[in-house]
Amino acid sequence: MKEKTDLIIIGKFETVNYKGYSLFPIDRIDLYRDLVQLRMIYQDGGFHHFLDIFNKAKFGRYYEQSSYSERREMYNIWNLPSLNPALAATPMINHGLNCRIINNLDSDFDIFIELAQSMERPLIGISTTFLLTWTVIGKLIEQIRENVDNPTFIIGGAFINDQVAINGGVAHLEKPLRKFGISYAIHSYNSEYDLYNLVSNIESKDFSKVNNLVFFEDDQFTFTKEQWNSPYILENDIPPWDKIDFPKNNKTIQLRSSSGCTFKCSFCTYPVQSKGFHPAEMDYLKAQLEIIKHMDIENLIFIDDTPNFPVPRFKAMLKLLKQYDFRWYSFIRAQYIDDGIARMMKESGCDGVYLGIESADNQILKYMKKAANNEIYMRGVENLKKYDITTFAAFIIGFPGETSETIQTNINFIKQSGIDYYSLKEFWYAPNAPIAAKANQFGLEGFGNKWKHNTMTSQEASTVKLEIFNDVNESVYLDSDSGLWYLAYLRDQNYDWNTIEKTQRIIVEMLRLDNDNKYMEKDDLVDQFNEIISKKCS
Repeated sequence: MKEKTDLIIIGKFETVNYKGYSLFPIDRIDLYRDLVQLRMIYQDGGFHHFLDIFNKAKFGRYYEQSSYSERREMYNIWNLPSLNPALAATPMINHGLNCRIINNLDSDFDIFIELAQSMERPLIGISTTFLLTWTVIGKLIEQIRENVDNPTFIIGGAFINDQVAINGGVAHLEKPLRKFGISYAIHSYNSEYDLYNLVSNIESKDFSKVNNLVFFEDDQFTFTKEQWNSPYILENDIPPWDKIDFPKNNKTIQLRSSSGCTFKCSFCTYPVQSKGFHPAEMDYLKAQLEIIKHMDIENLIFIDDTPNFPVPRFKAMLKLLKQYDFRWYSFIRAQYIDDGIARMMKESGCDGVYLGIESADNQILKYMKKAANNEIYMRGVENLKKYDITTFAAFIIGFPGETSETIQTNINFIKQSGIDYYSLKEFWYAPNAPIAAKANQFGLEGFGNKWKHNTMTSQEASTVKLEIFNDVNESVYLDSDSGLWYLAYLRDQNYDWNTIEKTQRIIVEMLRLDNDNKYMEKDDLVDQFNEIISKKCS
């Protein structure tokens, strides 16, 4: 007899509609260029993710053309296991509930349907960590209802939390929850125990001990007490890594050793939402590594916002990691990397880092409150390069105060610093970010990716982004939404750094041809790419 499944958590799925973009006439590209430019490649009559170019070269077909079992063996960034579903499932698994994780719905839809159809009353949790609109959520729910009878939906995560924060409370949730038939929404950070308490009491409908919940009782929109949750990382309850569903074609786990952030960058809402910095003891991390070392795992991605500060704690973490044989990747603040720390990083298995440079201009860095400057950034990158640690640096284009002079400073930094890979992303204006308090000073107006201020508009930032991309050859461009994960994923799939650089440089040249409307002139580049993949796979 099969064990009863209490909850299925959908971790993630592709939210970019490549197929939809491919249906648009290419001769009308100016109508939707901003949606595809620098994000995808046009090939064989359609738009594709960078990794799908690898798929066509290796497998002779694209991801969407393949069966679910085939997709699980193919290249897809979402096949890389995520941390958030694992954290959400931890209290339930540790307390004896059977919580199953669907890591990537696009690859595992057949597994999901089989699981859901085996449940007497399918209870499905949707993580919104990577979701940005209700429309995407609605389409997902519609797809599930077409295949599963009478599912009950629980929704939670970053998108729901932001909806409550931006709109000033939970009342805004009622309309979309009703529209899409979502029974429960949890609107809290560190919501693992809120979810556990909900699932534990869902049959009795006694939600008196469930905080941060909105639901419908006799068709009345109802909500429970709002209460801040301390990060689960502070408790002596280790994620049961060896009991969690993981894809079979990956040898990478994402984990964290801390929550929150000690810094208060003016464009970022995270420090406000996380209510400070919450480090775990090294014993907590060691206990996880002791479990993971017995699994078929070779790579770790730390998603801590600032793992290398405070510095003494980071040194203790490096000494611990040195006791194991993992290759690891992480966010890093370059201003705290000296020669000794870079050496310790390399000795402990560090293979690549994400540098949130954001800007190389000292005045913009002051406006951003980055606690850094151009000189110490340069020195940090130099130390990392000395020990052959691959660097990926992210830049924000168009922050309030940005001018042509500050843009040139960024270009000079990218060209001269020695960073291996870089990304460009237009400033995103969140009204609950600290910079909003100085909107009048900068003449800042708008929301999200549509804004203007005294020195630049969002449209001008998009133009500047393309100009930088066309100008820079010393470092290799990556999409800002995947960046380090893209690199770590290719390393997971046994690509060496030399092959990664060669293939990505070809992809950059493909993007440049697309930008020039030369969509059908890639044959030579495709041949070069295919030859590299053929040699790698032979």
